[in-house]
Amino acid sequence: MFRNYLAIALRNLLKHKAFSMINIGGLAVGMACCVLLVLYIHDEFSYEQHFTDHERIYRIYSVFSRDGNTESFPRTSPPVAMALAQEFPEVETAARLVPIPEVEQHLIRYEENLFYEKMGYLADSTFFDVFSFEFQEGNPQTALDRPNTVVVTAELAEKIFGKTEALDKSIIISSGQYTDTLFISGVLKPNPKPSHVNASFYMSMNGHPMGNFINTTTTWAWQNFIISYVKMKPNTSLNTVEEKIPALIERHSGTDLKNAGLQKEMYLQPLDKIHLHSDFQNSFGMAEAGNIEYIYILGSIGIFILLLACINFMNLTTAKASQRAGEVGVRKSLGATRQNLIRQFLGESMTIVLLALLLALILVQITLPFFNDLTQKALSLQSINISFILGIMLLIGIVTALVAGSYPAFFLSSFQPAIVLKDKRLSGGSSNFLRKSLVVFQFVISITLISSIVIIQRQLNFIQSKPLGFDPEYKIMIPLRTHEAKQQYLQLKNLFAQIGGVEKISAARSLPSTPMLSDFAVYPKGSSQDRGIIHRNTVVDENYFDLLDIKLLAGRTPVYETDSFSYQHPHRKIMVNKASLQTLNIPLEEALGTHLLSEWQGQTFTHEIIGVVDDFHQFSLHESINPLIFWIPANRGNYNFIIASVSPQNYQHIIQQMEVKWKELVQRTPFEADFLSDSVKRQYQNDQRVSKIIFVFTSLAIIISCLGLYGLSVYIAERKVKEIGIRKVLGGSVSSIVGMLSKEFVILVIIALVIAAPVGYYAMNKWLQSFAYKIELNVVVFIITGIISLIIAWLTVGFESIKAAMANPVKSLRNE
Repeated sequence: MFRNYLAIALRNLLKHKAFSMINIGGLAVGMACCVLLVLYIHDEFSYEQHFTDHERIYRIYSVFSRDGNTESFPRTSPPVAMALAQEFPEVETAARLVPIPEVEQHLIRYEENLFYEKMGYLADSTFFDVFSFEFQEGNPQTALDRPNTVVVTAELAEKIFGKTEALDKSIIISSGQYTDTLFISGVLKPNPKPSHVNASFYMSMNGHPMGNFINTTTTWAWQNFIISYVKMKPNTSLNTVEEKIPALIERHSGTDLKNAGLQKEMYLQPLDKIHLHSDFQNSFGMAEAGNIEYIYILGSIGIFILLLACINFMNLTTAKASQRAGEVGVRKSLGATRQNLIRQFLGESMTIVLLALLLALILVQITLPFFNDLTQKALSLQSINISFILGIMLLIGIVTALVAGSYPAFFLSSFQPAIVLKDKRLSGGSSNFLRKSLVVFQFVISITLISSIVIIQRQLNFIQSKPLGFDPEYKIMIPLRTHEAKQQYLQLKNLFAQIGGVEKISAARSLPSTPMLSDFAVYPKGSSQDRGIIHRNTVVDENYFDLLDIKLLAGRTPVYETDSFSYQHPHRKIMVNKASLQTLNIPLEEALGTHLLSEWQGQTFTHEIIGVVDDFHQFSLHESINPLIFWIPANRGNYNFIIASVSPQNYQHIIQQMEVKWKELVQRTPFEADFLSDSVKRQYQNDQRVSKIIFVFTSLAIIISCLGLYGLSVYIAERKVKEIGIRKVLGGSVSSIVGMLSKEFVILVIIALVIAAPVGYYAMNKWLQSFAYKIELNVVVFIITGIISLIIAWLTVGFESIKAAMANPVKSLRNE
């Protein structure tokens, strides 16, 4: 019996090839899209899950507030983590990571070989007590105990040493102002699992100059550049620990904070929330990669696509079923029972679902390499419990098949043979209402998706075209990664200036789009310390603001001979940006000559404002503009970058000439060059990547929707073939008949637009909150989206409507 039902199902599929292709293809594409998006979302949620006791590990983050204004960032001052470990019995251990200040890449030397690595940290000796990395060589308990030691990843060890053992071999790591000879004390096993802690090496903090500074720093108010982690004891309540933190802050920094007029709070962020839930007001230019809002959007798209595919399947199946009334009558007259017909129709639906599921798996395997290229991930069906996903897909498919097959199975099979043989095409008001409702729902999804991608693209265009306050075009960044390169800055500057096409040259420790980690609070002289405002700060050379076309609002730019000073000097000459004056309540006309004070380790420093520049975006537009301070250091070996403005006509030749000059002076550090404009764009590469993913899957959702709409328009044209014939005989024009056939869909689109507009507005308004600078949402976007949807709908049904309207009426009426 089963074989007979299967044969009938396959025969029906082959009999109606176009209908079968639309039905199976649409459902398969929907399932495949859903599987791909589930793989992506699963990978995003799998960060940190591989660490033992990951649910007991937390990152400490800080929130400063004054007068109702708050600023949060995922860092703390140096003593915080260890104080929690010492004073809270609930804390099992703690560890700190220190990003090497404002360095994007590290230069590693082994013998005569040089290697670049993107990420490295200074780490406490307890770091591997908190994070359970597996070691290929060495002992995790003691790997970072000794000074001048480093733990490297297996990938880095193989790159440097090949297949030989790396343990106890020495390498030289140049990280900006530090050049360290280090002994390898451990090699980590390869770990394909994703984590926000993804460095290539971890240097021991013990004995390192930066580590010494950190371990002797006592302030709890300032120097918030430390990444601090704590690991709780089992069964510890997070609320219990967080309730004790305010008293801890009061004991250690109450006076400092009160004098500064600040309130500081600290909270514990679960480790597995870091990747997707790190929407801090200030990330020091080191923003986390993930964004939970994007996951919500992609998850919604996956659900919508699957719903669209299922709706198509139900619509087309129920629509086609009404044409099979004659078949039902014949079968019943030949002795088929109602149970036989129910099993037949449900079996046909199940066959389509199973074929679609099989095709979906094939599509996933074929498209996965392209999807990985799009997402910059290494996803595979083996990386997830695919049987669970397939089970969910199959369950959804079975439910869809039952709903779609229930109409012919239960409705048609209930009629007497004489009735269905008399009218071989039965119409059902309830099924028509269901189909219209499902079409409206389809358009709600399509309009929401189209409006979302339009708004996302507008926002990304906005942040890339918004004036930055500086000119990044044809500005060449040359990193000074080693002590050797830094000490040659002046000579390099003079040699580069001799190259034709080089217009201006300057230098800085931190350029726009690169991290700026240093911070301290200043307050106007004559006011109380409680008016202090936290400022980011960096050192620059002469011509810096002129080179970048940053507008000078008042005063002058600093000159090395008269305005430079050492870090220890108590009297300093500085430049500030407009945001600094606004937060300090200093009028622009009174800014010049104003003295700002800061406190550090019991010493007071005086900063005289000699110039004010207009605001510019040091970081991405995800962050608001910070108060900034700039000065010229006495030691010009403190710069991390040379920046040069060059002629656009022959910039490639200029870079080649720069490399030649570089090699004349700096033999042991490779030459590198990058464009500032490219560095600025890279701040938004994650936004751009997710935007492409959303665009691709939104397009597929629209295609799936159009397939179903086309199939439905064919069905409607077939049902109204006699009405169309009569209208033509009575003089009806092609345009009037096309209008009649299209009017129903136009009304459904308008209804869907009314429903979709508030849904899309709410979703996109929530997404836009992750940007400090954003477009304004207005109704025009949704009106345009509605028009686009109307055009898409008309183009989809128009072809079949015109074809039906131009058909010869004699053919449709000759049997009447």
